[in-house]
Amino acid sequence: MTRAASVLGIAQPALSRQMRLLEENLGVVLFRRTSRGVELTEEGERFRASTAAPLRQLELAFHYAGSPLARIERALRFGMHTTVANVAGTALVGGLSAAFPRMSFDVTVGSTDHLVEGMIKGAIDTAIINPVPDDRVFYREMLAEGLVVVGGPTTALRSDHPIEFLELAQLPLVMPASPTGIGKTVENAALRLKTTIDSRFATDSLQLAKELIHAGHAYGVLPVSACAAEFQTGWLCYAPLSQPELSQQFGVAASRQLDLPREVATKIGDVIREEVAQLTRSGAWPAVFLSPNRWNPNFPDQPPSSG
Repeated sequence: MTRAASVLGIAQPALSRQMRLLEENLGVVLFRRTSRGVELTEEGERFRASTAAPLRQLELAFHYAGSPLARIERALRFGMHTTVANVAGTALVGGLSAAFPRMSFDVTVGSTDHLVEGMIKGAIDTAIINPVPDDRVFYREMLAEGLVVVGGPTTALRSDHPIEFLELAQLPLVMPASPTGIGKTVENAALRLKTTIDSRFATDSLQLAKELIHAGHAYGVLPVSACAAEFQTGWLCYAPLSQPELSQQFGVAASRQLDLPREVATKIGDVIREEVAQLTRSGAWPAVFLSPNRWNPNFPDQPPSSG
């Protein structure tokens, strides 16, 4: 409480009083007092989780209220990889909406290949995708997250017992139909180890993949963020992957024909990165946020400008 009061610039007793009033108004205990200070109760954690995104959007709205960018009126055609939408879709669209209150948003969710095709055809302005060796799009890496082996509730997978890749190769798998992203990562690992994988099913539907895994028809290779809710309820379970450990990356991409002024395109990228950085810092997205200055060397630093 003392540190929070210092950050807010108010007296600590006044802050404690406000917290007590908030608890009284809500009718729940938000904080548990300990010898080391205070910590959130279960009800407090639920309240924090439900208010974090709206408060973040309000903060962005205040930040950009006086900016010329807030007066831009047009549609933004925004794409997100399926697993990105699963963990960060609401926060990303909410953050962009707060920064550009007069914009409308046409959101496409799909595989990296589908989103790249949309950018090349001009149907999507910018998207969050896996890295692609395609010089028709600019790509700036943003985060990396580890991959785990996912199984149904009756499997012996345990979060504290890693599975080696050679063990994974013996399991029936449901893999993404897209040739980029996780599928390519797993195939490359198999080639390096001179083994093959049993890709029993192929689909770019994350929901169908999870249902096949739950039913016991296959195992999957996914990031924890893709199945966080299912892991928490026991509907699915997982084990870390080792020898080698694998990860997937995501970044912000745009077409060379991007029909946006450079300032707007840059600000859109900044807002996306700010939201993702916040999600990784809070633990809501268990991933590693990459340096904002780290660029894919295959592409130029900035997208072109239409004006």
